[in-house]
Amino acid sequence: MIRVTLLAYNEAESISSVLWQLKEDLMAAGASFRVYVVNDGSTDDTVLRVEGMKGELPITILNHETNLGVARAFDTGLRAAVAEAGPDDVIVTMEADGTSQPSLVSELASKVHKGHEVVCASRYHKGGGYVHFPWTRRLFSVVANWTLRFLFPIAGVRDYTIFFRAYRASLLKDAFEYYGGGLIEARGFVSNAEILVKLRLFSPRAAECPLIYDYSLKKSASNMNVLRNTAEYFQFMWDQISK
Repeated sequence: MIRVTLLAYNEAESISSVLWQLKEDLMAAGASFRVYVVNDGSTDDTVLRVEGMKGELPITILNHETNLGVARAFDTGLRAAVAEAGPDDVIVTMEADGTSQPSLVSELASKVHKGHEVVCASRYHKGGGYVHFPWTRRLFSVVANWTLRFLFPIAGVRDYTIFFRAYRASLLKDAFEYYGGGLIEARGFVSNAEILVKLRLFSPRAAECPLIYDYSLKKSASNMNVLRNTAEYFQFMWDQISK
């Protein structure tokens, strides 16, 4: 079973297409699956679009009444998926803005089924890269990922800051049991790297699949402030090495 956690905040323009593409890819791969849409306080028609797809594919809608941010959305979606998962299920996290390619989900899951425990879609793996990406965000990404790789090396991983990732359910179950409510303590985008860094405790077998990150596919406005995000990342790294 593949359980896809899809983060959505005001993604009415893109979410129907993302869900259709997920359905087509996973059905073509012969996979059983469920999609957990975390609606993080959207004020547009995101929920209506998702509800309109319920007859087309298995969907669980997880609503935040107000926008709580990406960290809490990750926490909500992962906990819901883990609670229903068997140990060998695959749990995928991705965004609903169109930049996470649904056609890559079955490939990520396949690597987990073949023995890996974490598989990242990667802009830094051979064949991956950026298209139409703002230079300020690209510079931040390069610096943040280089620093994270240097301080917290994980064999097989180069892209620590990407949202698009697959996990073996048993690994996440172990992590939630060990850390409890402390697996995701960050408040913003750094939560994604935080999960990987904390999973190092379990020495996971990790790998990547190349991702071409085409920023022009993004329909919604970005919520990321580069300066604030940079400060949060370096505060997180300082906190980790100070422990």
